[in-house]
Amino acid sequence: MRLTARLLLGLMACGAAQTAARAEPPPPSLASHRALYQLRMADATGTKAPAAADGMISYRFSSDCDFYAQTLRQAIDMQPQEGARQVSESRISTYEDGRGQDFRFATNETGSRGEEVEGRAQRGKDALAIALSSPHPQKMSADSTVLFPTQHIAQLIQSAERGDKILLARVFDGSADGRKIFNVTAVIGAPRRTADSDHAAAAPQLRGLRRWPVALSYFAEGARDSLPDYVLSYDLYENGVSTNLRLDYGDYALVGELERIEFPPPARCHK
Repeated sequence: MRLTARLLLGLMACGAAQTAARAEPPPPSLASHRALYQLRMADATGTKAPAAADGMISYRFSSDCDFYAQTLRQAIDMQPQEGARQVSESRISTYEDGRGQDFRFATNETGSRGEEVEGRAQRGKDALAIALSSPHPQKMSADSTVLFPTQHIAQLIQSAERGDKILLARVFDGSADGRKIFNVTAVIGAPRRTADSDHAAAAPQLRGLRRWPVALSYFAEGARDSLPDYVLSYDLYENGVSTNLRLDYGDYALVGELERIEFPPPARCHK
């Protein structure tokens, strides 16, 4: 899923014109929720693609008391075209303060190096300081305009509410080895209020809410004229819930259906 320069420039011009003509929407109210997605293989091409694959994503998001916390577990059962079956699992937990100044993360991936990565990123006036504590202490810095995951979701929703068709952002989420910053190109479709095909989207908390189809292409920082590392597509609800997942890795793609969702009661916050 690659955008030509002409299409990209056209979408940017369209988004800029609409942004100038409309007032900035207020920050979105993101709902705390627990979601379970069932994954299955949608398509595969080439000799590197698996013969079969399925799995699950368990996701928990908390938006309470001026902080955001996310926990994601993804398990994939894959059968290569040759060789033994492969089972991999990845976990990531993050904490992000509501002002976007402090971000803490811990990730672990089995089926690869199996190392746990832990670290913290803190935003200063002119720079983002990233410090890894595990597996080896390391410090890095980045531009202060780099977004954390929840900041990126909020900006996606605000852009969609304005009617923008594209959002370009640099995002740090602590994934992989904790050192990657991605250039993310988001293409945003027209709002939908029709019935959602995902099983659990009939939850009363989602009825009547707008949602937008979005496609996020993740490029490694510094990569030029290359295909994205992967493309994540889904329907994004105005309260931050996602349905109709598609994870495209180039050789193969997985689709994920929202099988179950729960909305815990809001926490009591003391100020």
